[in-house]
Amino acid sequence: MRRWDRPDASMSLLADLLAGTGLEPGYKAAAVRRAASGDRRSRYGTGARLFAATLVLGLLGAVAVAQVRRGEPVAERQRRALIAQIRQRTEETDGLQRQADELRGQTERLRQSALARSDAGRRAREELDRVAVAVAAVPVSGAAAVVTVDDAHGARGTAAQQDGRIYDQDLQELVNGLWAAGATAVAVNGQRMTATTAIRSAGDAILVDYRPLSPPYAVTAAGDPGTIENAFADSPAGRAFRTLKTTFGIRYDIRKEDSVRLPAAPAPRLRYARQETSG
Repeated sequence: MRRWDRPDASMSLLADLLAGTGLEPGYKAAAVRRAASGDRRSRYGTGARLFAATLVLGLLGAVAVAQVRRGEPVAERQRRALIAQIRQRTEETDGLQRQADELRGQTERLRQSALARSDAGRRAREELDRVAVAVAAVPVSGAAAVVTVDDAHGARGTAAQQDGRIYDQDLQELVNGLWAAGATAVAVNGQRMTATTAIRSAGDAILVDYRPLSPPYAVTAAGDPGTIENAFADSPAGRAFRTLKTTFGIRYDIRKEDSVRLPAAPAPRLRYARQETSG
């Protein structure tokens, strides 16, 4: 016998769609499985990428640290080598300077002997004696005022404390202030100053007449100590150094000495010479 279906059987698909259950159960289960599988792949892929990125960053950090650690000994060795070279060159320069002083003494004795042979020579000798002190051609002995300046404590440790250091322009101002206060001769750490002596900087070092000096810097001003001290204290240079002391902590001291000896300055380089002809 023919079986009759329900009259609304053809409407079941539309009813399922309106009810939100229109997807065939097999397809729905497959979709759920694919979604779950896709979520796992996405989650695992993201974790793998994060792990790889972390690993790369860690390797880069380890390489950077290793490079720095390897570079530190090399830099320290280079620094020690440079310091050794500076000391060696300084010793060589000192030796040459002593030799030049000996030759200068011999030349001076020969010149005195030659000038003493005539009246004109003796008058020339007297004139040379008068100007020799002014041009620092001879050593000077006597009383003096000594100004000692140094960096503030810890000023060489960090860049944040650079204002607590003594710079070349500070020494220039100090030397000029002592000249203006009445000094007849000036020396910085034993280096005699002349009208052409340069005070410059090279990196962290201060050069006087192109020779590196180390702090503290002792500036000796020959002359009457009391007069120099009082005049310098009232000068712009004296006020500037007191401000540096109170504001930035540099070390500054002035004292009187009864007897000091300032060496002669190196002989100037002879650039041109010619023989005078009479008549």
